[in-house]
Amino acid sequence: MYLLNINTQQLEDIHERRPYAILSHAWRVGETHHFHEIGTESVRIQPGYEKVEMCCELARQDGLDYVWIDTCCADANSSAAHTERTISAYTWYQQAQTTVDGSEDPREGYSTFRRSRWFKRAWTLQELLAPKHVFFFAKDWTMIGTKAGLSNVISGMTGIHKDALEHPERVPSFSIATRMSWAKERTTSKEEDRVYALMGLFGVNLPILYGEGETRTFLKLQNEIIKTTDDQSIFAC
Repeated sequence: MYLLNINTQQLEDIHERRPYAILSHAWRVGETHHFHEIGTESVRIQPGYEKVEMCCELARQDGLDYVWIDTCCADANSSAAHTERTISAYTWYQQAQTTVDGSEDPREGYSTFRRSRWFKRAWTLQELLAPKHVFFFAKDWTMIGTKAGLSNVISGMTGIHKDALEHPERVPSFSIATRMSWAKERTTSKEEDRVYALMGLFGVNLPILYGEGETRTFLKLQNEIIKTTDDQSIFAC
């Protein structure tokens, strides 16, 4: 797992637990990966890099030395890195000290917050449920609130039970069908990712393959889940 050292602005390949913050965000048009440019002067003018700088600053304010951000801590040109990120993402968010949600939306009250496209992403489900502490920020990086403080609002928007939002350790106690229902109508750029985004939610892993389609990939997910539970609600999915 690569983490960005906020003091040196260099990536470090970390093999032991370190406290870190993690950034959850919706990619903007034109935003690029920075993995191979980290530590160079040119990276600071690349689209979207201000998110990296603000996440680092917020982590510094929390007394942390490291952050994980998908745009710079994962090598987009490596299939092995992509597989590791896809399989490990739930755990990485779970172990993060804090999760920062950098929204594209201006601070205009809860009506705009409710319309944020971040809430429509399939990957958002694990990024919202796995961590204990999530902090929401507007486009100008003023704080909107926390997952705990906004749990009623978020539950009403997403259908996710408030107890699951406030107590991540209780997520596995919800039925398979209930957890599946939280993923309905979420979007990804690749159809198979709608399934891969659910792996951590059910504690299973799949080989990461593209081109098989969502239906076939979902059947594989069901088969893996059936091996771990006798919850019959899975057959209603």
